[in-house]
Amino acid sequence: MGKLAIITTALLGAFFSSAAQAEDIISRFTVRDQGQFAVDGSLSGSRSNSSYSSPYAPGYSAEQHDYESRAILGGNIGLGYGIELFADLPYVLSNHVGMRYTYAGNSASRDFDGDKGFSDATFGLKYRAFKSADGSNEVLLRASVLHHSGSSGFVNADASYLHIFTPVIKTAFSLNFEKAQGGPDSAGLGAFLIWQASPQITFVPYARVSRIDGYQGLSSYNTVAGGAQLRYTPVKGWNITPGLSGTHTGKRSSYIGTWNSLGASLTVQKEF
Repeated sequence: MGKLAIITTALLGAFFSSAAQAEDIISRFTVRDQGQFAVDGSLSGSRSNSSYSSPYAPGYSAEQHDYESRAILGGNIGLGYGIELFADLPYVLSNHVGMRYTYAGNSASRDFDGDKGFSDATFGLKYRAFKSADGSNEVLLRASVLHHSGSSGFVNADASYLHIFTPVIKTAFSLNFEKAQGGPDSAGLGAFLIWQASPQITFVPYARVSRIDGYQGLSSYNTVAGGAQLRYTPVKGWNITPGLSGTHTGKRSSYIGTWNSLGASLTVQKEF
């Protein structure tokens, strides 16, 4: 059963990453003017679980639980002409995996910790490709890259359309594509509502669907995610944004089951 556990861990570790994200959605759809900049710090954590069975050993099953927390230091600066540069530097605080498996009537467990500390920085650009004369419609292009000597790098690109219905209600739709350095590529669609409920509070619910390409003999699969953020601006130039999110991933094959994750984040931003 030890050999089967190693196989399980390798497969699930490759496909059930539980990286917790702390993206500030309002900042994502904002392009700063030349000379304007902001710095932010985020704390985030996630808990995910997944299931697995072996086609080579009938009666073998396993469950994996992942717990991860991280801090992210980010910044962005307006360069003018509708262009903004941004960067994020993450620090993994904890990365724990727990395995529980059963085979031939016997049960066992295994716990281990993944890498901690600083991870690779992500760098990117945003560009406002279009803005209508009345300011009610915008098209943003966004690209980011993370290079890694191993297999966790990526190139990410998306195009977003923003529409302002009223001074307090804005919607955004985003098409996204990611080319992974050591894993399957993906494409997705996101929908966002940005509602300024008061001068100090903005509510941002959202939903995303993605299609992940087949990889290493496994078929392609879908993910569905949703959540909400609540930005609080106590004084001008300071934003505090807590958020909650959830993700459901479909089955990859007859023996790799679904994956579910819950996450929470808190971002504090200072604008200059």
